[in-house]
Amino acid sequence: MKPSLFHALLGPLTALCIPSLVLAQENTTPEMAAIQALDRQYESAFAKGDAAALANFFATDAEQTTEDGTVLSGRKEIEESLRTGLKAAKGARLSIAMESVRLLAPEVLLEKGTSSLIAADGSSSTSRYSALYVRKEGAWKITQLIETSIPPATPREHLEELAWLVGDWLDTDRETTIESSFQWARGGNFLTRNLTVKREGKTTHEGWQVIGWDDAQGHIRSWTFDTAGGFSEGTWTREGDRWLVIEAGTVPDGDRTTSQQTITKLSPERFTWESNNRTLNGDPQPGIGRIEITRVKGR
Repeated sequence: MKPSLFHALLGPLTALCIPSLVLAQENTTPEMAAIQALDRQYESAFAKGDAAALANFFATDAEQTTEDGTVLSGRKEIEESLRTGLKAAKGARLSIAMESVRLLAPEVLLEKGTSSLIAADGSSSTSRYSALYVRKEGAWKITQLIETSIPPATPREHLEELAWLVGDWLDTDRETTIESSFQWARGGNFLTRNLTVKREGKTTHEGWQVIGWDDAQGHIRSWTFDTAGGFSEGTWTREGDRWLVIEAGTVPDGDRTTSQQTITKLSPERFTWESNNRTLNGDPQPGIGRIEITRVKGR
């Protein structure tokens, strides 16, 4: 499906969507309130798949520039594009993120923001828009709509929330020392972690972890391996400065393990780690209490 079919639908709706939060600001004008009412009307027409009603939100001489550079001139041409887009996007829904709306003159409004069309299969496309309205014969009409593409986030950008981990970390508890080193892998699309456990100065355990973005599932994943031959796979979920890592793994003798690990960022120099809901072949196992880990300075 060509992007232009989506954005023929995205543009008109996003140009009319002004959330109540924006309209609730001080100095709200009657014109802004009118645009808010148009939002509800347009959504109703979209839900009905009424291309003619949607096109009527445009001025007769309106111009729309889609993100692929296609220029649609006049309401009739825009309506044809809308009709085609409605058929192609059957079952889709629209998500609007309005960023600003400004009254340029008593008869002119400008809105900017982003819009996303989420297809029935869960795939989506997002564009940035700038819409100009002019009041004609007592009604606000879109006279110009410009859309530009927003490149999808790269794996590196998705992992930026964990960039603070890059560096060397240390936890010392009596005779046991745990050293961790997080680094960007070559290419910058994965984070790697090397872990070394020492007891009384001797290395007793080593592990390696790769952390990456899974675009198909829409979340961060990790793969962990150790010198004993065990391995595990985890999924990461963020809540503020806390990350929950749900892992499932296999130990060298074939037994199955599961756990829920929590990483909490206390500051750029400190975080805590704990592991709960641990099982071995389905049987509950003791958890590991909270451990505070500190960044090694000067490395």
